[in-house]
Amino acid sequence: MEQAHHDHQATPPDCFRLEELEVLQSFEGKTFIDINYYLWLNQGTEETLPYRFIYYVELIFDDNSVLLFTSGEDSEAIRIGKVEELVSTAEALRKLHGVIAIQRVHAGSFPLWLPVQDQSLEAIRLSKQTEGFYLNDALLLDFGAHQILLRLSEKEGLELIPYI
Repeated sequence: MEQAHHDHQATPPDCFRLEELEVLQSFEGKTFIDINYYLWLNQGTEETLPYRFIYYVELIFDDNSVLLFTSGEDSEAIRIGKVEELVSTAEALRKLHGVIAIQRVHAGSFPLWLPVQDQSLEAIRLSKQTEGFYLNDALLLDFGAHQILLRLSEKEGLELIPYI
């Protein structure tokens, strides 16, 4: 990712903030070793069907560092997540509904992730807006020979697909 240069204007809500860009850059060149998805489980009601979506994605690297992405509760932007926020939301939902509403799913053995196991994350590629800001609706995890697109789902949460 190229260095981000922002004027002194406020970052638009559809763009990554400078602090987030710096975090993303700090993970480039690290070796990816594992991944977890955190699913938001909506139990449904008598009127609605149950559904689930990817709420958080946890990338784990060989130096024990972790990069968390989230769609947030509004699914309007990809943000860098914090473990404390994930735990707090999960606990609040459990108390509110009386059941577990956030479930961790180990995804390291999924076909999408097998080709990038123990590979260097060469770059995190972002779409640049005309004013020089970087859009936060999608990003490309570039592992060289394999790329994975992380984007907001059309419904809710996050979606991960191979980029061809």
